[in-house]
Amino acid sequence: MNSSSKHIPVMLNQSIEAMNIIPNGSYLDATFGFGGHSKKILDNLNDSGRLFAIDKDMDAINMARSDVANDNRFTLKHGCFSDLIKHTREWGVCGSINGILFDLGVSSYHLDQAKRGFSFNKKGTIDMRFDQSSGISACEWIKDVDEKTLSKIIWEFGEERYSRRIARAIISQRNKEPIENTDDLSNIIDKAIPKNEKHKHNATRTFQAIRIFINKELEALREALNYSYDILAPRGRLVLITYHSLEDRIIKNFIAVSDENLSTPRDLPIKSDFLKKMFNVVAKSIKPEDDEVIHNPRSRSAKLNILEKNDEDYD
Repeated sequence: MNSSSKHIPVMLNQSIEAMNIIPNGSYLDATFGFGGHSKKILDNLNDSGRLFAIDKDMDAINMARSDVANDNRFTLKHGCFSDLIKHTREWGVCGSINGILFDLGVSSYHLDQAKRGFSFNKKGTIDMRFDQSSGISACEWIKDVDEKTLSKIIWEFGEERYSRRIARAIISQRNKEPIENTDDLSNIIDKAIPKNEKHKHNATRTFQAIRIFINKELEALREALNYSYDILAPRGRLVLITYHSLEDRIIKNFIAVSDENLSTPRDLPIKSDFLKKMFNVVAKSIKPEDDEVIHNPRSRSAKLNILEKNDEDYD
């Protein structure tokens, strides 16, 4: 059994329903993973429909399930969703995409692969990169980062109240000997925290913070959202599955900004009635069904947000 057959897509039916798929439409899976969502989108398209997908991880590209990869309606590219505007222009579909799906965060595959370094439960190299072909690994970064910067990253991206203690402990240990693997890092974090949190490992927030920083996850999401209006067709859907409050906050801020139509100069003598917001909120913060959480615990923290592009040609 390969990794793609083990992977369980989160909120599969709810997210596909949210896409409001037109059988002959064009769609974009911005976080291909192992193709679970893509397969379901293709199942809802006719022979004229098209699906485009990207992923940062070459493992995902190389292990793409054959029933998706070999579909002549499907196009897959290695890349980051921060470059969606570039990719859609290359494909000639910018402005005509009927729906974009984002399944954010780390997948169960990444957590299960010790060598990728995402998990504090599996001993492996502290890599944490989704795209191992570029950038520096978390291990390299930890070797050189100063205590103040490390503490700031753990606080901002992990919302960890003991960020200073943890940063101090990591730097102290690093000065004695190199921190070589995820076990070592996890143990340092665990000992630095004065009390255990119920139902959550002490290293959870710090590992999340380092991973988000190394992959520039929040910056990539902001970039993708900023270009989404131009990429989508009229009434195109933006469907986002988030897993933590930092992603939720970016989406909330994006909705607020697009509602205010900040792209229009404020000093223009135009009545507010003529200004239309960029997106309508179809639904937000939808939780997975209880049955899904039981069968796929990773979905427990997931939230589904659905936006629809507003367009002046429509009432």
